[in-house]
Amino acid sequence: MTDDELRIELLVASPPTSKCNKLIDMMEDFVEKYPNRLRLDVYYAGSQMSVEPTEGYQRDPDGKQRKVPSAYVNGDKIASDEVPSREKVSKKIEIELQKEP
Repeated sequence: MTDDELRIELLVASPPTSKCNKLIDMMEDFVEKYPNRLRLDVYYAGSQMSVEPTEGYQRDPDGKQRKVPSAYVNGDKIASDEVPSREKVSKKIEIELQKEP
């Protein structure tokens, strides 16, 4: 990961539900749209994480009670127990990409 990459983190069921797969597919589309700008980390509930989560993910007040699926952009929760609209995600990504690294 480079310093200018924006992190998208997903917490999904293991195995992923149809809602989880829909969320993963949507986020993969955004990563393809912004190559070298976005990084997607998918965490599977009940499994060990292979990367260190963002501070925002770690400090989420829901903690161990996070709903599946959940989505975070740069550590900010944008969805919990739902698949957010593509427009909502796009808007958040655009805002975060415009911020200075």
